[in-house]
Amino acid sequence: MLNKRSVYDFTFILPGFVPIPPGGYMVVFELSKYLTNRGYKVLIIFLKRMHRNLYNIEKEEELLNKIKADSLKSKVSGSLQNTLYTQFLISLIRRRHSFLKTIWFKLSRDSITHSDGTFLSKFSFDNIDYFVRKRIPKKLETRRLIATAWETSYFVDRFCGCKFKYYLVQHDEDNPVFSGRLNGLAHKSYDFPLKKIVINKQMQERFSLESPIKITVAAHVIGKVLNKPEMRNNKIILMQLREGTDKGAGYAIEAARLIKTKRPEIEIISFGNYRGDLPEFIKHLGFVSNAEYIELFNLATIFVLPSLVEGFSTPVLEAMSCGCVPVATKCGGPENFVEHQVNGLLVSIKDSHGIADEVIWLLENTNRRIEMADRAIETAKGFSEGRMGEELIDGILKYERSLTNNF
Repeated sequence: MLNKRSVYDFTFILPGFVPIPPGGYMVVFELSKYLTNRGYKVLIIFLKRMHRNLYNIEKEEELLNKIKADSLKSKVSGSLQNTLYTQFLISLIRRRHSFLKTIWFKLSRDSITHSDGTFLSKFSFDNIDYFVRKRIPKKLETRRLIATAWETSYFVDRFCGCKFKYYLVQHDEDNPVFSGRLNGLAHKSYDFPLKKIVINKQMQERFSLESPIKITVAAHVIGKVLNKPEMRNNKIILMQLREGTDKGAGYAIEAARLIKTKRPEIEIISFGNYRGDLPEFIKHLGFVSNAEYIELFNLATIFVLPSLVEGFSTPVLEAMSCGCVPVATKCGGPENFVEHQVNGLLVSIKDSHGIADEVIWLLENTNRRIEMADRAIETAKGFSEGRMGEELIDGILKYERSLTNNF
């Protein structure tokens, strides 16, 4: 909960509470945890009814259409709310990241009985304060205010009670594949006078004239090698299948069909929140526990990521840490640590044939696959929450000192 007498060192603005936290939320939670362990005072604000309040700032018709669509969707799903929450809590218990699982379990539990937006009132977040509001409180005292999505940047830009304001840009949110018809508003947010923090080379290059602060994201799950790459069954492939056009599940499914046509003996396993139709030969597990997640990456020889847009794509890094060779699309994230034909393989987005061809090549070249797996394991060792947190602190302090020296 919010401590009204505190002056915060860092305040993160997240775009509302969602039942299952995406990777961007995980990055914020991990940074918050690291900062508090370093002695900083941290606040997280979850902005509720965000699009409705954003419409009060930007009278865009597409925002109004979004609000109406969300309202209709809410009415349709309302009668199923208790069932969905029950299913969610069951699946959440099996999620793979213990720290975030604990946080989100408590958040979701309280949200059932506090649907007015005060559901965090009973939640203990250790030394991190938090609250859910429609907007940033005018009396908030914070040294740094950090937007974490294009929507939240509009509220951070208009807040007058903070000297240092930042924008954590995790990927191309103005890509229509991600933001749809709101991509114009997402694009406009990049013109705000907020110091940008980026997590991949693509965004660093895009905003190179602004000299953004670059941080290196850590894996959300600490992988380990339980089964050496050379000892694995070479006939098992693992895929991530997630909802959303930007996650490219359809391309992975088509690639799986192509693989099975040429190599019918191959076993294909998938995980993720995908709820669409799947061919019978794909064994879909949905959400898996932390232990199951690591076991899968140690069982399979190849991991397929089919996304169209990613910020960093920690599942690829997590697969590599377990000795599972990635075949990943060049979607913005994997290119930061996957070297083609060195520690994994990269293919173009929307290329099912390319994914299938690379998977089959690995299946037919066992020695090369083992070499790549060994190099992937070594690559993954260079990423940690400590590195991510230190890069954030060093980058921010260096930037703020440069501003002070210029006055």
